[in-house]
Amino acid sequence: MSRILFTTMPMAGHLRPGLPIAQQLVADGHEVAWYTGGKYLPLVEKVGATAVRMDPALDFDDAEIDARPGRRPGLQALKAAILDVFIRPIPDWVAELDRVLDEFAPDVVVAEQGFMAGPIAGERRGIPSVVFSVSPLGISSADAPPFGTGLLPSSSTLGRLRNRSLNWALRSVVLAECQRAAEQVRARLGLPPMTSYFMDWGAHLADRYLVPSVPEFEYERRDLPGTVEFVGPMLPAGIDDLTPPPWWADVLAARAAGRPVVLVTQGTIATDPRNLILPTVAALAGLDALVIATAIGFDADEVLPADDRPANLRVTPFVPFTELLPLVDVMVTNGGYGGVQTALAHGVPLVVAGLTEDKMEVSARVTWSGTGVALRTDTPDPQQVRDGVTAVLGDHRFGRRARELQAVYAGYDGPRRAAASIAEVAEARRPVG
Repeated sequence: MSRILFTTMPMAGHLRPGLPIAQQLVADGHEVAWYTGGKYLPLVEKVGATAVRMDPALDFDDAEIDARPGRRPGLQALKAAILDVFIRPIPDWVAELDRVLDEFAPDVVVAEQGFMAGPIAGERRGIPSVVFSVSPLGISSADAPPFGTGLLPSSSTLGRLRNRSLNWALRSVVLAECQRAAEQVRARLGLPPMTSYFMDWGAHLADRYLVPSVPEFEYERRDLPGTVEFVGPMLPAGIDDLTPPPWWADVLAARAAGRPVVLVTQGTIATDPRNLILPTVAALAGLDALVIATAIGFDADEVLPADDRPANLRVTPFVPFTELLPLVDVMVTNGGYGGVQTALAHGVPLVVAGLTEDKMEVSARVTWSGTGVALRTDTPDPQQVRDGVTAVLGDHRFGRRARELQAVYAGYDGPRRAAASIAEVAEARRPVG
């Protein structure tokens, strides 16, 4: 059996997709340690991994990222986040990981795509690495528009020319400062220069680059690196316990009566309820549908006092999506990648709002795959949400396409395949005999 070190950003959307993989590796008999922020250590320990706490000076609360002053949607926000959150702290993380590598002596380092400190620390010590993505595939290609633009693909001659031009502009102009900062990090750490786009480094540094999705939800690329493997979604089954809320019987009754069930969620970072929760509640108050809203990051009793709630609304701080989604007819979401993957794995069509982080890319893929409607705004008004929900409920093509993808997803066991791939890399390094 092998010793495997996970390294992730202290962010729910970056850490949670790895939990089913670690759980599978532990079940297979491997020794797993996990380096991340203090907020998520209980989840790490729950799957059987040894938690290694990030230095509090390097740690942060992902719930506060959305409140950064001057934050705006689009490429400028992406640029600022890449510099401040993902690139500049790398040398300090690597210094701390050096001590972890000494103590744990892993056979392989596993990282999510945003935590390049993991593969870089392994590279410096000759330890192989595996990277798993936590957003739509962002590897540069002549067949796809660059990540962060939210454009739909085109593989025609003109489309490929557009893609090449935009890829050059993004690397050499829009994100040139990020490219220089990433190259400076490698120089500071005594590593040889890399000439490729820094957003592609995960696929170039790692022995395997695992995509927790299916090819049918991703743009076709004929020039993907050989390290890339689609393994299927990382469904969090068994990670979270279900304590049925008092209104659970209402959901079952709605399903039995053929009444639509609509779930609205904003994920774990962009949690201001004015962005999506409140517009959705207002939009659907008059519909014959049961609406379930997740209250993450805000006090539901303060924002939605019980006396002011529409009769068709149920609010919960948290409910495991793997338990709820089989009972849902449409999910309204700000476009978190993991949540969208989980919805489609359960055949649930989508109404997607969101432009920050990777959300415009998720929205574009929902549109491209025909699995839902993209509102193309961070702050839709109630009419926009209502139009989106009624469109998805009224046009059976969205539900049919979501169920088609569900059948595709069912052919994958993401955690098992990802765990096997990691074990293969680890075992290839271990001496024989």
